Amino acid sequence: MLKKRMLALLAALLFAAALFVGCGGNSAEAGRNGEGEVTGAAAEAGSDAAASSAGNAAEETSSPYKFAAGKFKADENGLALEKYTYELPLSTTDEVFTYWTTCFTPQYLPEGGMNESELPLEVEKRTGVHVDYQVVASESRAENFAVLLASDDLCDMMCNVHFFYSGNVRDAVVTDNYFINFYDYRQYMPNYIYEATKDPNDRDTIKAVFTEDNLILAAYCLKKEGQLPSGPFMRGDWLDKMGKTYTDIVTFDDLHEALMFFKSQLGIEHPTSIYKTLEVVGCNEWVGYDTYCFCSGIPQALVVDGKVRLANMNQNDYDLMTMLNSWYNDGIIDPNWSSCSGCADLNDKIKASQIGYIIGGGISIAAHNDVIPADAKVGWVPVSKPLRYKGQTLHLGFNLSRLSWGSTWIASSCENIPLCCTWLDWRYSEEGSFLYGYGIEGLTYEYDENGQLWITDYIVNHPAYWGMIMCMYSLNHVTDGGLKIDFSMNMKINKDVPGYLAYWMSTPHDNEYVYPASISYTSEQSSELAQYGGDIGTYVEENYIAFVDGSKPLSEWDSYVEGLYAIGVQKVIDIYQEAYDAYMA
Repeated sequence: MLKKRMLALLAALLFAAALFVGCGGNSAEAGRNGEGEVTGAAAEAGSDAAASSAGNAAEETSSPYKFAAGKFKADENGLALEKYTYELPLSTTDEVFTYWTTCFTPQYLPEGGMNESELPLEVEKRTGVHVDYQVVASESRAENFAVLLASDDLCDMMCNVHFFYSGNVRDAVVTDNYFINFYDYRQYMPNYIYEATKDPNDRDTIKAVFTEDNLILAAYCLKKEGQLPSGPFMRGDWLDKMGKTYTDIVTFDDLHEALMFFKSQLGIEHPTSIYKTLEVVGCNEWVGYDTYCFCSGIPQALVVDGKVRLANMNQNDYDLMTMLNSWYNDGIIDPNWSSCSGCADLNDKIKASQIGYIIGGGISIAAHNDVIPADAKVGWVPVSKPLRYKGQTLHLGFNLSRLSWGSTWIASSCENIPLCCTWLDWRYSEEGSFLYGYGIEGLTYEYDENGQLWITDYIVNHPAYWGMIMCMYSLNHVTDGGLKIDFSMNMKINKDVPGYLAYWMSTPHDNEYVYPASISYTSEQSSELAQYGGDIGTYVEENYIAFVDGSKPLSEWDSYVEGLYAIGVQKVIDIYQEAYDAYMA
């Protein structure tokens, strides 16, 4: 253990001193000893020792804490079977927790930083828990994390550890004891446990939270409910000139016909665009070919009849690239597609009425209806994911995961783990999730005369974009753990969104080919994936995408696939297969 830390420290010293943000706040008596064992107050807080009897003892009238332990209905394993309502404040002590995170709009923070921002101040007012936010620039997090880990100066709470920890992150909890196993403190997290397990059929969420039956690595950000993050849209007024409506666009042939009409009859030079990764991660708009099109890193996995495949290398992928290449040659795809990262990069073309079909458009497409002529009967309209043939059932693209990107981890060196867990769990409670979901009344939301909650114009029209600025004024679901409420449904410009979602979901689908997102890997498997993944990802990005514009002719497809096997893609497939088989067992 000491040797490992010394090596890590030597590596960390190579980073610039300016990157260092010390978290501190933990006494020498509370932490890990040289063997990685939990000591001091952290050990005294204990794992299962902090179960019902200890929780009840802590809740004497004189206690400064309002813990949930022993106060909620649980199963035989102590897992909550109901939501819990906390009595506030959670604490009346002067303890201060440190929280390592980031802010994507730092230019809009108060002069005193996040500690003086509206949401953290309101949370502290309600909970009585004092938190000192250590905000690190997003691009510096990996380096700063390495320094903190090597110097044994972790904050009490750390975000997105699984993105920055080298090696299998399970080891950070089980082997090296840098972070706690939340399962050992489940009596203090009833709302989180309940949200993770409330739907026994939602296996992805349960397996993502419970790495093993008795192992929970982090407080992950969970969506209150799963829904498609985006979908395709078309200019309804242009379809109307064609004598069609959005319901007529069902197959790839239908879509191609409409785009050619936009080009030849309406003078739209390049009526659509793909993206430099072919599609935006998670959009999955080309799944009519029973594969994924997203191209960045190791190809995405899918499962057909129990056998794992990787996208970007099979017959269906060849067929898809053949179609995209023909569309490119027809001139309906913007030739500058390789410089486009996402829908936001198309805003200028949308405003100039140069785009008629958006792949994986965000649900706030109505914001662009200001470009629709006043005499038009309809503006932007949703269209379904295109099919190869009418009557097709899609096997991919509709997996409504409740997992977001954020996660919060508690350091084993934290001096009061039960209170830290309780404070985090409040984020998943009804009151806490409402506050973190909508922010501050009068600033981020308000009620109309009918009692309907609406996001304020200040947020909707914010120059930083509403989705980004709300990561500062509400739960930062990209980095932090908590229960994510989709506040965008309460934006007036999104009043039609429920209809969009219902229409997208009406396409026949069964998720039969989905490779479970919550599959975990052993340390050895993770090491091997890291060993092969970099070269494979680079190879695919440099070659697969080139088939679109013909810079790599489709006649070289077979040699491209052979090249993948030459650099170890079969080993990656085998690892995925082993992990899938273990998951299914």
